[in-house]
Amino acid sequence: MNRYFQRRRTVAGLLAVVAGIAAIAGAGLASAVPPLHGPPGHSATADPAINDAHFNKMLTQLLPDGTPKQRAQLKLIANSVHTDLNAFHAQFRTAHQRAYVLVLQPSIDRAGLEALRVEQVQQADRASRRIVQGLADAAEVLTPSQRVRLAAYLKAVHHKGAGL
Repeated sequence: MNRYFQRRRTVAGLLAVVAGIAAIAGAGLASAVPPLHGPPGHSATADPAINDAHFNKMLTQLLPDGTPKQRAQLKLIANSVHTDLNAFHAQFRTAHQRAYVLVLQPSIDRAGLEALRVEQVQQADRASRRIVQGLADAAEVLTPSQRVRLAAYLKAVHHKGAGL
C-alpha cells in the first residue's frame, strides 16, 4: 500500500511540475513583454524576437541542464500552446461582449445568457484540455531527474512552496 501512495505522490508531483512550467511560461511571456493593449501582462507583444529572447531566458533558468534538442522541443510545444490559447482568449473576449449586449437589453434574455454560459463552459474545457496536452507533451521531453529538479526549483520560487 505504501508503494501505491508513493507512486501517486510522484505522479501528482510530476503533474504539478509540468503545470508549474506552463504557468511560469505563460505568466512570463504575458508580463515580460510590452502589451499591445490593456494593462501590462494581459497580451503578448507582436515582436517574435522579444518573445523568443524571453523564452530562451526562462528555459536557461528552469532547465540549465537541458539539451539543445530538449529546448527546441519545449519551444515548439510552448509556441503551439500559446498560439492555441491566444485563439481561445479572443473567443472569450467576444463572449464577454455578447454578455454585455444580453444584459443591457430592456428585457433580460435568460435563455440567451444560459446558452452563452454553456458555450463558455465548453470553451473553457477545450482550453483546459489543450493546456493539459501541452503539459504532457512537455513532461515527455524532460527526463525524470530533470522533472524532480524542476519540481524542487518551482517549489522554492512558487509562493514559497505553497501548492507543490
